[in-house]
Amino acid sequence: MRKVLVLALSALIVFAAGSAWLGLYPGVPNDLGGVANLDRDAEHVKIPVGEDDHLDAWLLRGSRPGVIVLFAGYARDHRRSWRYAHFLRRDGWSLLLVDFRSVRTLNRKPTTLGFWETLDARAVLDWIEHEPSLARQRIGLFAESLGGSVALALAAERPEVAAIAVDSPFANGRMAVEDGCRYEVHVPVWPCAPIARWIGREVTGHDFDALDVVPAVRALGARPLLLIQSGIEDRFGLRQVRLLEAAAGPGAERWTVADAGHNKAWLVHRDEYERRVGAFFRAHLPPPPPPAAKTAAPAKHAKVKRGTT
Repeated sequence: MRKVLVLALSALIVFAAGSAWLGLYPGVPNDLGGVANLDRDAEHVKIPVGEDDHLDAWLLRGSRPGVIVLFAGYARDHRRSWRYAHFLRRDGWSLLLVDFRSVRTLNRKPTTLGFWETLDARAVLDWIEHEPSLARQRIGLFAESLGGSVALALAAERPEVAAIAVDSPFANGRMAVEDGCRYEVHVPVWPCAPIARWIGREVTGHDFDALDVVPAVRALGARPLLLIQSGIEDRFGLRQVRLLEAAAGPGAERWTVADAGHNKAWLVHRDEYERRVGAFFRAHLPPPPPPAAKTAAPAKHAKVKRGTT
């Protein structure tokens, strides 16, 4: 019996370790959701990050004075966000779709549930600030899952973000790993979650527990927030949904979709989804105020040379 238990525990540890490694470097599917790929319509831009690295992003310039940055979730790249860009584009916004470095092919960073991803997100706002055509525009964030959690943390520290819409973010990294074991991999949370977090720290040098989104949501205060969450426990548990709902300010719009799984609300209720998200940004991304007029300097009076008598 002891040998059986040892073998079973060893197999579980090996399985957990393998799953954790795949979790750091997951496959990235072409997840368009049935919409057209707009890569050819967009301007491919390279956004500096760190000392000698860059992010790949795709910019669709709009006629309306506002830019919405779109971050995809775990194991997804910018192509996933085209499903949302299609309807946001109709409202005339400029749209910037970003690939985290954890989903690129060359020199790929591991997924860290927040560390590398947050550095990438900060670099995007820094780039917008210095891009002449976008610098004075109001900024909105629209993101899902891991990207949504990063967007909430970013908005809390950057007051220039005027409005945030997120779909199915996690409340914190520890819960995300535990719920991944419970609902995705279907293995015991203990010892699998601690093993996964240990491997993550050893491989990346960063703790998956570090990103805690709940204080960030509280810090947003009255800032416009649209919080879209799933009522089905197929990726994150309802405890995370309730934590985020409770942390959101009184002015936040909350939409928990009872019959849609993780990031499935657009597929299940497409018309309502597009109506809600579109109306949110139209209401909360007003044009920026005009630059303050310079006060004219008082006219200098010419000195009159007095004649002699």
